[in-house]
Amino acid sequence: MTSRPVGVALVGTGMWAGQIAAAARRAGLRLVTCYSRDAGRRRAFAEQAGCGAAPSLRAALEHPDVEAALILTPNDTHAEIALACAERGVAVFVEKPIADSVADAELMARACAEAGVPLMVGHAFRRLGAARRVGELIAAGALGRVVLAEATFSLPGTLSPDKWRAHRERNPGGPLLQLGIHHVDTLASWLGAPVSAFGRFARVETEADIDDVGIVALEMGSGSLAAVTGSYVSPKTFAIRLSGTRAVLEYRADFRVWPNAQRLDEVTTLTLDGAPIAFEPRDMLAEELAELGACLRGHAVPETGAAEGIAALRAIRAALGDEERVQEWQPASR
Repeated sequence: MTSRPVGVALVGTGMWAGQIAAAARRAGLRLVTCYSRDAGRRRAFAEQAGCGAAPSLRAALEHPDVEAALILTPNDTHAEIALACAERGVAVFVEKPIADSVADAELMARACAEAGVPLMVGHAFRRLGAARRVGELIAAGALGRVVLAEATFSLPGTLSPDKWRAHRERNPGGPLLQLGIHHVDTLASWLGAPVSAFGRFARVETEADIDDVGIVALEMGSGSLAAVTGSYVSPKTFAIRLSGTRAVLEYRADFRVWPNAQRLDEVTTLTLDGAPIAFEPRDMLAEELAELGACLRGHAVPETGAAEGIAALRAIRAALGDEERVQEWQPASR
């Protein structure tokens, strides 16, 4: 007997909502309703996505067909919404970063654990076909021991005063909290969660309040060192270099295709000491949402759950000077 599709509510109807709604359909989830504070925006999105438009967050979460919420709102709102979900027994999928503070993230983790509902964080880039292939190469010893990682992520955008990302109070860490954190999580999946971090941030080009560039230096769980950089004012860039004792791997995507996440593997090149490496393309967004559905049916646990989300966030907050060490919350072993 086939189980019924998992019903989800989408919370936040900005630019990313269309990508997630489409991925949810590919993953076999059923988009029941959506909610955002702007009534016109949510009605327009509902009409486009073919779902209901809830008049309030409460109505969205208490819809009888909703089993999980897909939270796509600014990161300083994640905790409040996730707690509302846990209170109602609704599972949580929250886009990265899990929250804007470690304290809020840990509160979310405890609430979902006590309610017995899954909490998944949208660190999807580790699921790309190229990223999975790199993990296999590292495990097979093709690079020898990885001793150094260098990763950069740049995505220019509008940083006008009406944008929440333009404000330091709402977006501490700027391009590292929003962009570089993807690389932190992917590196953690290969090299172990970071155990220490420090960083530097600067406002070099933009007139916005936010720092527009940042650097974080990490000591990974494996003992290797990593440097992750991010920029809000440079052309779209997505690249990683891993230096091993035996070989050097280069991983680069033509990020000009963004936000079309389905095309990333298609425009990615992997080389090992200059020789091209083949890999199978994957649908990272659909895969993570299919996993969410499997978690709700008792067939899986989140690969990027609270522990993984907190580990990545803690590294960025440490780079901001909030914490001396980042090893207090380690991803659970599997």
